[in-house]
Amino acid sequence: MNENLTQKIRNDFDRLARYDRNHPEWNHNNHYHSFLIEQLPAQCKTVLDIGCGTGEFSRLLAERFQSVIAIDLSPNSIEVAKQRSKGFSNIDFQVADILQWEFPTEQFDAIVSISTLHHLPIENLLPKLKTALKPGGKLVILDLLEHENLRDTLSDCVAVPLNWLFQMRKNRQIQRSPEAAAAMREHLRTDEYLTLSQARRIYTNSLRGANVRKHLFWRYSLVWKKSV
Repeated sequence: MNENLTQKIRNDFDRLARYDRNHPEWNHNNHYHSFLIEQLPAQCKTVLDIGCGTGEFSRLLAERFQSVIAIDLSPNSIEVAKQRSKGFSNIDFQVADILQWEFPTEQFDAIVSISTLHHLPIENLLPKLKTALKPGGKLVILDLLEHENLRDTLSDCVAVPLNWLFQMRKNRQIQRSPEAAAAMREHLRTDEYLTLSQARRIYTNSLRGANVRKHLFWRYSLVWKKSV
């Protein structure tokens, strides 16, 4: 990944972490937290969380599984995550560029990532993720999706009003600061996403039996189990 882009992403999330509230609002990522948890192995012990941010999903993992390593590029995000996770002794938060991180061999029962892989060269990363999973381990990814065809546009007819309804019901008492909104706009300015057909091509080329599916709120998921 371009070094300047890596630095911009780090700076963006450092800035966003400064405005992050300690009462998470409903959003298009945590809407799918329960779905992601359900995909993980029943006997899962060790989990790697890539792009953990301020640790919301890491803490859900730590409530259910024995050990979580949670990695993020942003030092500010990791600092906030540590502050909010003081009650969890089983989360190891690390500041790291996942592209430079030394992956162990067959250590994790599951590897998860939410809204992170669109920042990364996925095809270069997937072999490392495969190696780091134990036999029978699962790779579970949720990421953003770019419109591709009329069907995607038509799905907005359902997604847009439902998004408004959820925002009104769940975030009514939450007011995002102008600074936080500006920080998010700046980050999104350079974001690029895969289409569903691109995601399916990339994952199925590298991961035999990969299940890639579209979700309503502008997301796709990848679920893959490493053969025993």
